[in-house]
Amino acid sequence: MLNVTIKLYGSLPWRVPGYDPEKGLTLELARGACINDLTTCLGIAAEEDVVVAMAGRVARPDDPVEDGATLRIFPVAHGG
Repeated sequence: MLNVTIKLYGSLPWRVPGYDPEKGLTLELARGACINDLTTCLGIAAEEDVVVAMAGRVARPDDPVEDGATLRIFPVAHGG
């Protein structure tokens, strides 16, 4: 199993029951899980515009999740 810490920003924290903005959320994922598996686990649909940062860089949906990583998930802002 992989253990990761999730930090949610913008409107995302209110969508995850029990989310603590100061501590974040700790999740266990199956080995080999990718970013898309993580967002699906959190109830974030594939067509939603979010940016996931892992290890200081923007991760792609098919990137593998690193054990022990802290992932930061941001909603994409639209407008002008």
